[in-house]
Order: sequence, then structure tokens, then C-alpha cells
Amino acid sequence: MKKLLLSSTFLVIASAAATAADLRLPAKASIAAVPAFSWTGCYVGAHVGGTNISTSIATNFEGTGRTADDNGTGVIAGGQLGCNYQQGTWMFGVEGEGAWSNGKATNSPAFSAAASETLATKNTNEFSIAGRAGIAVDRTLVYGKAGWAWGSFDFHSTFICCALGIQVLTERSGSSSLNGFLIGAGIEHALTRNWTVKFEYNYVDFGSRLLASHVTLGGFPVDVNRSLTRQTFKVGANYLFDLGGAPLVAKY
Repeated sequence: MKKLLLSSTFLVIASAAATAADLRLPAKASIAAVPAFSWTGCYVGAHVGGTNISTSIATNFEGTGRTADDNGTGVIAGGQLGCNYQQGTWMFGVEGEGAWSNGKATNSPAFSAAASETLATKNTNEFSIAGRAGIAVDRTLVYGKAGWAWGSFDFHSTFICCALGIQVLTERSGSSSLNGFLIGAGIEHALTRNWTVKFEYNYVDFGSRLLASHVTLGGFPVDVNRSLTRQTFKVGANYLFDLGGAPLVAKY
């Protein structure tokens, strides 16, 4: 009887061990790899902001030089498009912009007690092409840019002078296209995979230009040279077309 009981116990234990050996531990479900954010791709967007125009007037009357400096402000609104390429944490790209502007500055150099001139400069639009380079920290991009800008400007001159004891008012108006170098810097952040927002500062130096050269009724020569720079602060949003094939990053 004892032998039968021992034999039965042994068979039960052996069978349990064999069953346990056949059991498989449940495999841990893997989490699918998710793509890391990449700035590589092309984008289109819009921006608004404020602009400050600084003008410096150098004018000549009766052989005597006069200067006048002034600042004017305004608003801008426009759009941009460009393409980025990210390599590691570095981003390189090119961007074109176009904007409407109403920035205006006025100068009033005094020639003498009896002669003066008021010159108004208004920026109506601006376009630019620039290269961008920056460092990306995941969804945040800090960048600088440099390129060339050109824009349309309206000029108006009101000249008051004396001729034979009579006050003479002369008005002149015209338009001109100016161009110069552009530098800037900004920060951009991706809210989603495709939508980004940015804040940017630009500085444009349009150089110096001879705006007027005329002779008064009294026979006095008047030459007017103007130097013009523009600073712009703007906020914008871009839609980034994901063309970069961002690397996959597995998360467990």
C-alpha cells in the first residue's frame, strides 16, 4: 500500500513539473517607436509686427551743410515661405518674405531763418531673401538669418524759401526702390507636428541715396541725401510640411 501511494505521489509531481515546463511566460508587449520631431521640410506662413524707420538727412543750401535725424514707426503684415534641413541639432535653410508696411519718418532740416525743408519718407512694401541657420532642441529652434532686402518708398518734400522778399513754397513727390543687407535673429517653437509659432527681429540698412538736387528761384543749389535703416519686430506662424523622414525613437 505504501509503495502504491509513493508511486502515485511521484507520478503527480512529475506530471506537474512537466506541465510547468510547457508553460510560456507572457511576452511583454512592445511599444511602437514614435518619430522624433524634425525641422526638415518646407513651410508657408504669415506674420505681423511693428517697424521703426530711422532716417538721416544731409542737405546743402548756399554751400552750407545741414543735417537732421528722425525716427518713425508703423506696422507690417505679410507672409513667408522657405525650406529647412536638419542635421543633428543643426538646422540650415532659406526663406523668402514679402510684407506691406506703413512705416513713416519725417525730417525738417533748417537752412536759415527764412528757409526750411520738410521731407517725409514712407515705406509701402518690402521683400527679402535670406539664409537661416540655427540650433534645434527638439521642438524649439533658435536661429539667425542674413540676406538681402528691397522695398518701395514714397518721398515728399516741402521746401520754403525766400526769393526777392517773397516766401516761395515748393513741393516735390516721388517713389523709389531701395535695397540693402538684412540681418536678423529669432526663436521658433513647434506646437504640433506641423504648426509652429515664431518671434523674430530684423535689421535692414538701405544705404544712402541722393533724393533731390535742385535750384531755388533765388539761384541757390539744394542737394538732399538720405540714409535709411529699418528695424522690425514681428510674430508669425508657419505650417511645416513634414518632408524630412524624422528618425524613429523607441519608447518602452
